[in-house]
Amino acid sequence: MRQIPIQNIYYILCYAWGMGEMRGKVNVGVERCDSIANLLVHVLLNATDDLLKRGLSQGYIVYGTEIDVIKGKINISETLKLGRYRQGRIFCNYDELSTDILVNQVIYSTLRDAQKIRGLSEQNENRLLTTIRRMPQMKRIQLSESVFKSVKLSRNNMYYQFAINICRLLHQSLLPNESLSGKWNFTDLMDDERAMNRIFEKFLMNFYKQECHEEYPDVGRSHIRFQLTPFGMTFAKSTDEAYRLLPVMETDVTLYNPRTKRKIILDAKYYKEMLVSRYGEGGKIRREHLSQILTYVMNQENDVTPHTKNTKGILVYPTIDTELDVSYVYKNTNHVIRISTVNLNQDWQMIEHRLKEIIKEHNNK
Repeated sequence: MRQIPIQNIYYILCYAWGMGEMRGKVNVGVERCDSIANLLVHVLLNATDDLLKRGLSQGYIVYGTEIDVIKGKINISETLKLGRYRQGRIFCNYDELSTDILVNQVIYSTLRDAQKIRGLSEQNENRLLTTIRRMPQMKRIQLSESVFKSVKLSRNNMYYQFAINICRLLHQSLLPNESLSGKWNFTDLMDDERAMNRIFEKFLMNFYKQECHEEYPDVGRSHIRFQLTPFGMTFAKSTDEAYRLLPVMETDVTLYNPRTKRKIILDAKYYKEMLVSRYGEGGKIRREHLSQILTYVMNQENDVTPHTKNTKGILVYPTIDTELDVSYVYKNTNHVIRISTVNLNQDWQMIEHRLKEIIKEHNNK
């Protein structure tokens, strides 16, 4: 889906990270960002500039050194090992407040890695150099998924979250260039269906949380158990053991209004080709997608909570051209299954309107 405007990609990422309020804080027009690599670097530079203006977070770092004046705590074992205590030299461990901590090292190292990306704009290359020089002296680290998982933010530095999200996405998108030593290729995020499906799913979740709170106060994932009752257990030792064999389903997004008792299950599907064709037939909705949404809707029914008999299931596909919106009723139930698209190749106001229309109550059902 290469025709999604860069600005819309940025907005989608902001919502996917739960930071929809960041949408208007960075100018990401085509004149500034003509590719996703340039977009992410541009946004990271802006985020880093904001952090530098605010003042980088600090933490206590433990240092150990041999000195002739006691500082901090004496490390007796190291002092004896060095064997120079008779000359008045002792080994001490002491703490000092420093910006050379993991969260800053991640940003600094990402900026340094970004200098290797092929195809960056001259403006971004110059800004990278300037921003790196503005950073205080700190250690460059080897970035990995485990490093990002080790970054722990508190209430005092939660404002780092946006920059760390960008760093992580940049790291996941970089691959060494085999023909050009010292340069890295940026793998187009839009070509990775699995990654984009996760982003699209989180985007829908957080968009509805932030923009449709009045209509649906409860937005989140829900867990659904298969409505199957064990019998004829040849090897299972007990009914409980048989129940434990059944997996639990987790929805992408469930919207619920406790006042109106309206419930919608959304399933996000990011595919380059929404419909599939076989043997010369016209495009069909993917069988597995319909089966999945039907399974959610039918198994969430509960006699104790009557509103579950009216739950609606919606498959939501992003698109850049062909649009689709069709609803079905399952057998003689009150369950509506809707197949809807949202065109991401249009003004953001139109996208917002479409997303809200998808979950709107219609008079016919």
